[in-house]
Amino acid sequence: MSLMVSVSGIRGIVGESFTPPTIMRYIQGFVRETGKKRGSFLIGRDTRKSGPAVERIVEGTITSLGYDVTNIGVAPTPTVLFCTRKLGCLGGIAITASHNGPQWNALKLCNSRGLFLDEESMGRVEELSAQLIAEQEATVSWEKNENIGSVTFDRKAHALHIDEVLRFIDTARIRERKFKVAIDPVGGSGTAVDMDFLNRLGCTVVGVHDRPQGTFPRGPEPTPENLEDLCDLVRAQEADIGFAHDPDGDRLSVVSEEGCAVGEEYTLVLAGESYLRHRKTDIVCNLSTSMMVDDLAHRFGVDVKRTKIGEINVTKGLLEHGASFGGEGNGGVIVTTVNPCRDSIVGMALILDLLAESGKTVSEITGKIPSYAMKKQKLDLGSLKKERLYERLCIKAKNIFNNFELNTLDGIKLYTDREWIHMRLSNTEPVMRIMAESGSAQRTDELISNGKSIIASLEAESS
Repeated sequence: MSLMVSVSGIRGIVGESFTPPTIMRYIQGFVRETGKKRGSFLIGRDTRKSGPAVERIVEGTITSLGYDVTNIGVAPTPTVLFCTRKLGCLGGIAITASHNGPQWNALKLCNSRGLFLDEESMGRVEELSAQLIAEQEATVSWEKNENIGSVTFDRKAHALHIDEVLRFIDTARIRERKFKVAIDPVGGSGTAVDMDFLNRLGCTVVGVHDRPQGTFPRGPEPTPENLEDLCDLVRAQEADIGFAHDPDGDRLSVVSEEGCAVGEEYTLVLAGESYLRHRKTDIVCNLSTSMMVDDLAHRFGVDVKRTKIGEINVTKGLLEHGASFGGEGNGGVIVTTVNPCRDSIVGMALILDLLAESGKTVSEITGKIPSYAMKKQKLDLGSLKKERLYERLCIKAKNIFNNFELNTLDGIKLYTDREWIHMRLSNTEPVMRIMAESGSAQRTDELISNGKSIIASLEAESS
């Protein structure tokens, strides 16, 4: 399995493509890319078993280059990004492979502003890292050992993040409702903040998979098929709502008071409903986010701006358009004035505030949202050649989807005002992703089937 390098980080399988020399080389490239002579880098990690070992390698590499490290331990990725900015660090490293399985790990890199590196910056890191194959980065010499960097452990940094979110939301309104909340952080980094955050909002909290675990007790993605235990807990405890995360705590899914996993596409819509009640802004989201967002925008008289897949692309879109709310349909909520990245704590705050202000249940609110049938699939690349892949896809697709508009911003998306299909190579796994949405499950299955037939024909030509 080859190493995957993209705006979603440097990720691979531990001991295969993700090895100590690889980690050291990319960290050195990242330090070089900042262009700074001295300063501190912040690191945090999720709970997977390889995390402590990778953490030590990252610490040793940075300090040997003469820089300091602020280590905040197990922490959600949004907390790493927030604290990098708030503590004035040169950059941050979240040691996490996010929704990938426990055999994976990764380095997710952010700059001093708490923003993930974009394609241009990641390209420079990769180029600088490649140079280190031929030349060794100079570390601090023994004669100058007084300049070797130091490591500081900061276990109170999480509170900075929580405090910022509490300042943003109407805490009194939420506390008054005395919600009972069920959580499932999949034994990941959400275990470090969920309980404290929700308790400070006056919630009674019950949990499943809410203790740190090195191997995840359910599928890492917070998709409906992985949330049966949380649904059972909500029903058994008669909770008002259930919240679920992925291992690095940046994505959020919701379970209704009836114990129904409503689907991660609803997260952005529910949070947006809460946000837009009091603030007017256009919404920025990626190409494969549900059309429910367009309906939401129409109700509040704002526009939707769509970007390439990848959190940093959405964040850049928000900043470029001067918008303050957006995210991704996989459960990622971004409010730039709080934390310019996907932040599940912000998402929980907004959704709880929506329930408190409206006096309605999750089921009552989602029941009035126009719904669509969305389907997502992954296809192994197999013998499919990547050369001119999207160009070849476009040629084939035009024959089948001849009445559709074509968008080639990221892969190929074919769409009308009522339905769409999106085909692209994943940033995080060696797969082709196919996503489609329409007004009925039958039609969405047909769109997916047509997309798969196009890819199959390209594979046949590659054989």
